[in-house]
Amino acid sequence: MRALVTGIHGFVGQHLAAHLRASGDEVRGTYVGGQSDSQENLKWDIAQPASDSLLKTLTEFDPDVIYHLAAISHPGSCGDDLPTETCKAVNILGTRHVAELALALPSQPKMLFVSSSKVYGPRTPEQPLAAEDDTLKPMGGYAHSKWAAENVVRDRIDQGLKAIICRAFNHTGPGQSPIYLVPEWCQKVAGADSPQVVRSLATSLDLSDVRDVVRIYRLLIENQAWGETFNVGSGQAITTADIWNTICEIAGKQVEVSGEKSEPSQQPIADVTKLSAAIGPLQLITLRQTVEDVFRDVAG
Repeated sequence: MRALVTGIHGFVGQHLAAHLRASGDEVRGTYVGGQSDSQENLKWDIAQPASDSLLKTLTEFDPDVIYHLAAISHPGSCGDDLPTETCKAVNILGTRHVAELALALPSQPKMLFVSSSKVYGPRTPEQPLAAEDDTLKPMGGYAHSKWAAENVVRDRIDQGLKAIICRAFNHTGPGQSPIYLVPEWCQKVAGADSPQVVRSLATSLDLSDVRDVVRIYRLLIENQAWGETFNVGSGQAITTADIWNTICEIAGKQVEVSGEKSEPSQQPIADVTKLSAAIGPLQLITLRQTVEDVFRDVAG
């Protein structure tokens, strides 16, 4: 397959591009800002429509599929309530521009759009699972932007776009920015000489390895379930205390820690029934292996 990856320089984009190439695919990507490590990649601010020159270049490349990853993905950068103007421009309008690009290319490539589990809203310990047909209750600018972007994709599906929507749950792995929990905590433990303070040790969440996530994305494209929405997660609940303790075990030391918030919190856990039916049983990297690889990446 020939694949175009938007946001190819991002954390997930780099892992996806590596997996696609290892699978024999021809890959090009888009990026915004800075320089690319490959002349094959194309500079495109998706907040703006694709230029004529970009359309010409991609017509020549003739992609079979567009993996749309590019987004402002850190919730804290998207607004506490509704999306900021920048978030709307990238996450919502940008998704429209990518979908319109797919429809404008002569071969009309398929599209995989990465949404977020945040669209489900909060869960309770009694009902932690989130299924694709649940009522959505997005909270915060990031969640609202992904919910709106899903609707953009569905509108283009009605116009003939063959697309899959993936609601990605929490994921981590080597190369992730320390603004995210696992690499941040790996840094804390690696350099800890005194008690540490974290936001919460009582949050229950669904955490996957990014290398599993990108493998699932390609499997879904192979499955050709156009027009469908899938949860992409582990389907397993862990706590933030589990993560901290695993990091300490890997580091070989116990670091005293306390949480700013002591009350339990429940994030959505992926109901992966539909995903498993589409691609088969999930063979997942263990939490320990994932955290060990992140710790090695962070601590050297």
